[in-house]
Amino acid sequence: MKSTTTLLIIMSLMSSMHAQTSYTYKVSELTKQNRPHEWACEPSIAADPNSFHIVAGSVLDQVHTNAFPLSADWHHQTLTSTYGVYGDPILQYDNAGRVYFLHLANPSGKAHQEGDWLDRIVIQWSDDHGATWNNGSGIGYNPPKDQDKEGISIDPFSHTLHVSWTEFDKYGEADRSLYRSRIRYAQSEDRGETWSTAVTLSSHEGDCVDDDKTTEGAIPAVDPLGGVSVIWSVNDTLWFNRSDDDGATTWFGHEIPFASQRGGWAQEIPGFGRANGMPISMYDRSGRLHLVFGEQDGDSSWVAYQYSDNRGRYWSPKQVIPRPAGVVHHFMPWFTVDTMNQNALHIMAYGQQDTVNWTTQAYHTVSHDGGKTWQHHALAEAFQPAPKAFFGDYNGITAGPMGVHMVWTQQKEGENSVYYGWYGQIEMAKDPIEKDKRKKSKR
Repeated sequence: MKSTTTLLIIMSLMSSMHAQTSYTYKVSELTKQNRPHEWACEPSIAADPNSFHIVAGSVLDQVHTNAFPLSADWHHQTLTSTYGVYGDPILQYDNAGRVYFLHLANPSGKAHQEGDWLDRIVIQWSDDHGATWNNGSGIGYNPPKDQDKEGISIDPFSHTLHVSWTEFDKYGEADRSLYRSRIRYAQSEDRGETWSTAVTLSSHEGDCVDDDKTTEGAIPAVDPLGGVSVIWSVNDTLWFNRSDDDGATTWFGHEIPFASQRGGWAQEIPGFGRANGMPISMYDRSGRLHLVFGEQDGDSSWVAYQYSDNRGRYWSPKQVIPRPAGVVHHFMPWFTVDTMNQNALHIMAYGQQDTVNWTTQAYHTVSHDGGKTWQHHALAEAFQPAPKAFFGDYNGITAGPMGVHMVWTQQKEGENSVYYGWYGQIEMAKDPIEKDKRKKSKR
């Protein structure tokens, strides 16, 4: 499908050297792919730190690739694996140019919750920017338990892969005396080929309902000063565990509850069948750990921010990020730190202004001073969600040398579309192939 540009806003910002620098917002519709590869939602995106290549994924099994930010020439394909490809796509590049695609499993291909559905987390990778993929490897296989809601962080120096996720005794079961959930972790030191035996990071177990009382939202964060940490949510509380030997053997004996999460991670937003405010954390190059998560009090929702400068031992007071003008519910955040500028923090989230007609819009929220102040920029057009149409649990955002890349879901008359947004310097966005052609024509 050819992408159509729907918005191009040119704006000026002051750089850290107080020099005038031009920045661009570019937004386009990426895909409307629906059944049988439903439902054009839960998008994730990764950008090669060494080139203009971009790779995105969306439910259930779709891959979207491009060679530079402002191009409308996206290529789309269906990901396959003998393990099955069953949604929850999470993508990330390593510094050597390999892109990883994590997802849920369904080896038998049977219907939802039948056969060996969710029997492991699957990771596949591509060394040609998403043109071809290997069959992948499995993580956390522990039958008959179900493995779900994975996250990844990659050590930029050693290329060690750190993955954490939720393990359900049996997904969807409400009887906590028989079925519980916990946070699991494994790592790979050979770029995904083999994996350590999974370990449990949570002694406090949740239920299996996939709601506030379920342990979810575990995404590792690699500390540039050494170590790896994992944060998750259950029972309206955020929990923290850490390994100082990079996850190899030693973790805290018990996870630490360090902050409340008002309203829990499962949020109720008018017009949406479900929405979540799960915690997203990431270290900057100085070793500061940044954390973003959603909260609500019933008639309003907001995005909260905290940070730790001592590896999670102590945390800053909780900061409520001011909502965009007129917004009642600011929700479903995804977060990243700019790998080139540790003072630049970026959030992808939704804002709902009208709780009668459910008018909702995607927003990019950015801080250029390390979280002291924030600016909001509306993306694409506003939309009205359809409660009965599955909207997904998350979006994606990444920031680095080639700018900020965002993907999110929108709905029109109950049909999903995935949108792509790019934010960066104008000169950076120019097609390198076209620039090379112009150079040759002048010779």
